[in-house]
Amino acid sequence: MRNREACRREILARRNSLTEPFIEKASETIGERLRNEPVWKEAASVCLYYGCRGEVRTEGLIRSAFDEGKKVFLPRVISDTQMVFIEVLSGEKQAEGAYGIPEPVYDETRLMRETPGLIVVPCVAVDRKGNRLGHGKGYYDRFLEGMGKVPSVCLAFSCQITEGFMTKDTDIRIGNIITEEEIIRT
Repeated sequence: MRNREACRREILARRNSLTEPFIEKASETIGERLRNEPVWKEAASVCLYYGCRGEVRTEGLIRSAFDEGKKVFLPRVISDTQMVFIEVLSGEKQAEGAYGIPEPVYDETRLMRETPGLIVVPCVAVDRKGNRLGHGKGYYDRFLEGMGKVPSVCLAFSCQITEGFMTKDTDIRIGNIITEEEIIRT
């Protein structure tokens, strides 16, 4: 079993070596795969993230969700241990938030109070069983823990699929993984 930090470094180096044209094309393919999934089609509301720093881009998914009349929620970090999801409106610009990531402006009236139909999650690395490795702060694990049986999908490039990293008791497995090459059902 590989140490989590060593795995993060290895996979981030792989992801950081991807070219911009590859990221754009692969992100489009991944988005198309997700939009064709029943879990997307059936969801009236979705928790997404704003892809940045080499992550799978999600702008197209966000636009599609609005075009399809879905409610869209994006994450905002509010403390060292807590992340909330805030409803965003079509065309609304995001502000730079924690860790330099675009986030919605905090607005208590737009806090997600409903159970979403789908949660779309980023990762640094993920294995074929749905064990996900993020940046190490645990925001998504804590959020997913409170979501029960809500369907979750991790978006990743195929170079982020790996095996043999240590997991923790607090890690929450992801329902499915979508890459530019395949859909992995866990």
